[in-house]
Amino acid sequence: MALRNAASDCSLFLVRANGNVHYGSGFTDSGGPEHLPGHTTADIALGKSIGENVSVSVTALNVANQRFLLDNSLTFAGGSHFFKPREIFAQIKYRFQY
Repeated sequence: MALRNAASDCSLFLVRANGNVHYGSGFTDSGGPEHLPGHTTADIALGKSIGENVSVSVTALNVANQRFLLDNSLTFAGGSHFFKPREIFAQIKYRFQY
């Protein structure tokens, strides 16, 4: 029984990591047939549980801060649309016991 409790206590302090790589082939340029250049972006997230009820995490989107043209269409929204710059989020969660 003591070994089981020790193992469950260790699992409360594990670090979680996640990564995503996104590739876009490029939309048509002003209705085509030419296409905008392709693009690749990366996102990462790290999180950690602190005790049974608290966890913290940090997420970064577009880590390399790539800037590229997403859309140059002639639709009702019209105009040029660029990809969002780097975004960083921090989160603290507390789980209440009922």
